[in-house]
Amino acid sequence: MGTESQQAGSVTTVFSLWNAMMGTTMLAIPWAIQQAGFTLGIFLTLFIAGLSYYTITLVLSMADEMRFRQVDGSVPIQDFSEVCAYFVGRRFGQITVCISLFTMITAGIAYWILMSDFLFEMGHSIAGFLNTTSNGTKSHHLYMTHGPMYVKHFRATEDTPSATGGIFSQIWTQSFIPLFLVVAIFPLTLIRTPVIFTKISSLGVISVFYLIALVGVKAGILGLNFDFCADPTLRDFRSGFPALTGTMVMAFFLHNTVVAMTTASNPNTRSRDTGIAYILACITYLYIGITVYVTFPENKGTIQDNFLKNFASSDVLGLVARALLLLQMISIFPLLVYVTRIQLVRQLLRRDPQNFKWILITSVTLISAGTLMAIFFPKIGTVLRVTGSLAGLAFSFTLPCIVYLTYLRQEGKTTHAIVWTHLLIILLGLINFISQFLI
Repeated sequence: MGTESQQAGSVTTVFSLWNAMMGTTMLAIPWAIQQAGFTLGIFLTLFIAGLSYYTITLVLSMADEMRFRQVDGSVPIQDFSEVCAYFVGRRFGQITVCISLFTMITAGIAYWILMSDFLFEMGHSIAGFLNTTSNGTKSHHLYMTHGPMYVKHFRATEDTPSATGGIFSQIWTQSFIPLFLVVAIFPLTLIRTPVIFTKISSLGVISVFYLIALVGVKAGILGLNFDFCADPTLRDFRSGFPALTGTMVMAFFLHNTVVAMTTASNPNTRSRDTGIAYILACITYLYIGITVYVTFPENKGTIQDNFLKNFASSDVLGLVARALLLLQMISIFPLLVYVTRIQLVRQLLRRDPQNFKWILITSVTLISAGTLMAIFFPKIGTVLRVTGSLAGLAFSFTLPCIVYLTYLRQEGKTTHAIVWTHLLIILLGLINFISQFLI
């Protein structure tokens, strides 16, 4: 029974970590591979996955060391910032919390951009259906679930109210949609303890599996479209590879939450279970990225930073994907606001996070930031790669290495090789961040 229980616990840990890594970057990975080039994109994805796994094992090992040193080992470690504060100093821990706060805010911005886009396209899909139904006709594309996956020119010729004018085309724009979301989501962020959203967001795995199946179905219909002679944008190596490294660092970013997520797992299998989760996540990302890339029937340079944008609004399978992802993100966004409030008010300001004043301030701040970005800079690829590179510089590369080197110095175990190796990892993170502003 004990062995079976441990195996079940390992499976649960692996699945939870894998699911946590299946975020918004799934939609950007085909675009990221296009930016880097096919061969280089695959290599860099594998490299970032391996490097991220190594540094996350440092996080886990330092958390275990902290538990071992504590007088009361039963006190749970809630956050990696506690590990940083323990080994390096309280002020360093506060800096870690500030960086984590910035990461949470930018994640909220990315969610708001995607939710706005999903709602915009869904509105066009539904309006097109109602328009054709009222005219007594049937929209060929709307009912053809096995039709073209990507229709680059279709948006200009779709028979929807946006093309024919009217009130709908004036209201249902990408400038107004983020404001509509405010009305729907703002009240949800004012809930003091959003336990219900935790349960609902756990169903987000449905949208992940659906997206995986959708890519496979569409690929089977379209077949291989991978001809270097026919498509000049099809290359093995491209100078835009920092877009992929920044995006993939965000994809494999669990370093600030992995301690809390693995607290109840078996200490002897934590690193192994985390490694399995990373392998599964890497396989999933490569499957989506490579499959979309090699089956894309148009010029590869037209792959969008959210590949669902390449679906016609009337594609039923694409409509379902947008609806599932929208519901998932609506349930997760209040949790992002809640975690941000806890970190800001409780950990930094040392105040009561349940005070309505702080609930209102954090909600208004995150929603305002997301709304403004969705209106004036709705480029999800840029947001993900810049945010990912900064989060990676701090949590994936710098902090784990600094904490680990501090620990080794305390134990008298440092060597020149170890120091230079980890300084090189930090340097790679810095180069990755700087390069995001050079492409």
